[in-house]
Amino acid sequence: MKIATYNVWNENKGKGNRYHQLINEINAVNADIIALQEVTTCFFNDFITKVTDYKYCVFRKYKEEDEGLAILSRYPIKSCFFLKESEDFAFSAALNVSFEVEKLRFSFTNVHLPWDSAKAKEEQIVAIDRYIHSQKEQADYFIMLGDFNGSLNSSVHRYLLGEQTINGNESNPYWDELSSSFSELNGLPLKPTLDFVKNPRWGGKNTIYIPCVVDRIYIMDNLVDKILKSVEIFGIDI
Repeated sequence: MKIATYNVWNENKGKGNRYHQLINEINAVNADIIALQEVTTCFFNDFITKVTDYKYCVFRKYKEEDEGLAILSRYPIKSCFFLKESEDFAFSAALNVSFEVEKLRFSFTNVHLPWDSAKAKEEQIVAIDRYIHSQKEQADYFIMLGDFNGSLNSSVHRYLLGEQTINGNESNPYWDELSSSFSELNGLPLKPTLDFVKNPRWGGKNTIYIPCVVDRIYIMDNLVDKILKSVEIFGIDI
């Protein structure tokens, strides 16, 4: 199974041409299931559903913004829940779907945490994690991925790894993060997904922000019997 996450950046400049570039990236990756963040209604309706070959697509827009979260899948989607519409789950920016592959049940959650508040990030990740753990009888394997808007030193990351609590809450079972696991186990450098130095979005002008791994894929520890063949970064040049 090939899974992917991609923040397509809801940027105004060069948007027309950029939509086609984004579609080329998505098609080239050819994931079995991919989570997208910052997807606009236009991009979903006029491009994703028409120019990709994904048969099963889900899009949920934020109430007061013309962007939201999307999941494109080659597997039939059995259920969908948008946490952004639920007070019980802190109106978190997360979209969960379930699907089956060879009689194995998967829970797949697309996450986009806020960039401007550590407190909000902590509140949302606790709520998202709580929701996913509530599915323990409905799924065999759990995947959480997306743009977490924080480094590997963040409280969010440490919480998911079981290395700290947040407001008295803990994640249990814990999670493993695939890019850092793959790089450590194979003696490879960990590449940033948000590169303020090389990404053309900043035009080489940044002199302060440190490149980091904000886009991540986590699996709950009951997936450790599966073999992680590779981890790759894509879409960093547009």
